[in-house]
Amino acid sequence: MRAGACAVCDSTASRRLFTKEGHEFVQCRSCGLIRIDPQPTSAVLAGIYGSHYYEAWGVQTDADRVWQLKKGTFRKHVLGAVNLKAGARVLDCGAAYGALMEAAKELGLEPYGIELAAEAAAAVARRFGPGRIFSGPFERAVFAEVGEESFDAVFMCDFIEHVRDPHAVLRKAMSLLRPSGSLVITTPDGGSVSCRLMGASWPHYKIEHLYYFSQANLTSLLERAGATVRYCGWSWKMLDLGNYSGARPPWAGT
Repeated sequence: MRAGACAVCDSTASRRLFTKEGHEFVQCRSCGLIRIDPQPTSAVLAGIYGSHYYEAWGVQTDADRVWQLKKGTFRKHVLGAVNLKAGARVLDCGAAYGALMEAAKELGLEPYGIELAAEAAAAVARRFGPGRIFSGPFERAVFAEVGEESFDAVFMCDFIEHVRDPHAVLRKAMSLLRPSGSLVITTPDGGSVSCRLMGASWPHYKIEHLYYFSQANLTSLLERAGATVRYCGWSWKMLDLGNYSGARPPWAGT
């Protein structure tokens, strides 16, 4: 991917949308991909992904409620998106504290995870064992117990918008999947009505979110990476009354 070029179509023609916290948000004139250009430095991102990154979820103050809500979402709306048999090996990219992994385990699946935030990765290692979690960038992920083409499903929930080179990440994901495996992605919709109407006030515009895909340009990127897209549409998250009492939703930090 060339510097300043679109991650989907490689075009260098873009229009400026707005500036937020000193960072320029632009949109590709060809495919409509929204991105931060230039990307935040590693130092800026390291400061964001520090030990307090997941506190916005409520993991310190209301941990059990948050945990059950997230597990419910993953069980019903994410893991349920594909037909997996007991014993299937699954990989969660951006595992946080392991809610999807635990939901997968309860369904009889064999969960693995990748997590950049060291504190969260350590918590997953304590819960599932150090061989089940890789702490670091996705592109460098290795698991001693398994090799390439070993996973029945790879899940990227609120993940792909965080990576510097999404095409390389998707190619890596494809190499980890078995030939009949499934890749499931959820990400904020940069082509949604709310995104267009709210502009810079759209709550998903964050410095750690480097890309904002529409359904169309994400489909194009997946096809470039060698995937066959079977479904593209809305996904859901479980809420309770606590989400409507002025508290931030448990995934507000993603």
